[in-house]
Amino acid sequence: MQKNINYVPFYLIIIGIVAFILIIWITPFGAGVNPDSIVYIDSVKSLLSGKGYSINGNPLSHFPPLFPLFLAAVGLVEINLVQAARFLNAILFGVNLGLFALATYLAAGKKFLTAICAVLFFLSSASLIELHSSAVSEPLFITFCLACIILLSKYLVKPSLPLLIASSLSMGLALLSRYTGLGFLPAALVMVYAGGNGRKIGLRIRDTVLWLIFACAPLGIFLIRNMILLGSATDRVFKIHPMPVSKLLTSIFNTTVGYIAPLAYPRMVATVIYGIIAVLFLFLLIIFIRKYRKRLIDIEWRSLDILIPVSCVLFSASYILFLYISISFMDASTPVDARLLSPILVLMTLGIISGIWSITQKLKMPVVWLIFIVFMALAIIIKSFQAIPAAADIQKNGLDYTSRQWQNSETLQFVKGHGGGIRIYSNGSDVYNFLTGDQAVFMPGKTDPLTRLPNPDYNKEIMAVCKDVTDNGALLVYFNQITWRWYLPVPKEIESTCQLPVSRSFADGTVYNEK
Repeated sequence: MQKNINYVPFYLIIIGIVAFILIIWITPFGAGVNPDSIVYIDSVKSLLSGKGYSINGNPLSHFPPLFPLFLAAVGLVEINLVQAARFLNAILFGVNLGLFALATYLAAGKKFLTAICAVLFFLSSASLIELHSSAVSEPLFITFCLACIILLSKYLVKPSLPLLIASSLSMGLALLSRYTGLGFLPAALVMVYAGGNGRKIGLRIRDTVLWLIFACAPLGIFLIRNMILLGSATDRVFKIHPMPVSKLLTSIFNTTVGYIAPLAYPRMVATVIYGIIAVLFLFLLIIFIRKYRKRLIDIEWRSLDILIPVSCVLFSASYILFLYISISFMDASTPVDARLLSPILVLMTLGIISGIWSITQKLKMPVVWLIFIVFMALAIIIKSFQAIPAAADIQKNGLDYTSRQWQNSETLQFVKGHGGGIRIYSNGSDVYNFLTGDQAVFMPGKTDPLTRLPNPDYNKEIMAVCKDVTDNGALLVYFNQITWRWYLPVPKEIESTCQLPVSRSFADGTVYNEK
């Protein structure tokens, strides 16, 4: 065993290097760029030019600052920020895979083969490969989440001030990466306080408060800056627009099923399959509790094979609750998709693998563990049939706004050739600005995507756009690829409202212009 332990850092470095090379190979066009990426890239340009964390001279608060800071650091070496994001993501993919392997190794009895199985499960996930191929903040967020889980669990095994501070600062950096990290705080605080069982209440409260201070101080400083400069902490408004719980749970279930075994089967079949797996897990848990109910106190709870899966479960549950609150009261436009759920998909994988290993070992049921490993192997094979083509497609065609599809857009090329000095309205002004360097304006929205409330000035605003097109020769451009902005008018609505003639129609878009 000692020999295995000595070689762990070497193995982790190899895993990280392989992961780094994989993302570099996958992204020859640079990191994928989406609407959020453009905000990050523009803020990095501002940072590198000495104008601070802002866009067009306006301080930015809607997004946390850590990912742009990391990207700016890489941008000092690689001036092309799309390529800089590519190298940063490749590094983060290597780090995340290494941390994931380390956490699995520590939680699964230091069985390196189990850690390798977990790594293959991670690598065969198309959603995680795509995530680490895009210029978004989730990979950095996952890095600090995994670091916090490992450090916090090690602190609970053997409390010490350095581990307490390191785990809390890891969470603090996660919060500076994504505001949704606030969802992890309740679970972490419960673990810090409960983990002090046997110590005086005063000491447990002191450590919990200390952990909270170090975790929240970095974000607190940033939010105070936002309040001073903008009068708003995160540029979000409190509005009641509750999301149906059934919709949230259905989205989580569908995303999870697609992550574990992306097969094209009816939803009922998926429900039955995963229902059987859940029942099996609960059966093992019940047996475990019944067998050890008189000896639960004697079980060594302060062990990594217990603490890491428990941390993953608590963190995931707390995160989901926070998402529901955030979507229902702060930002109704948040899509519950693989990107948003990526942190808990990673934690769920870690928690399930380590949790089942721990239960089967304590129950002395190696056959069950073997069955689970077989199930994992099948899942890896199934996932690979999606992950490999997805990676090959990114490598061949690029991703999102840096893809061949956008680079070769007929609509974009037409507008670029006719847009000099002309005002342009579009449902894709961000991609137009990003790819051409010119400026376009978003067409008015029918609905506020953050609150889902109707825009009371929509009719006046859309008629002003129509008048500008009719009287001043402005262009109104609609890109067919942009389907997620449901709150903007579609061509049929534009044509019926404005009575505008179609200047040019392409396979990927339509241009409206009176002259």
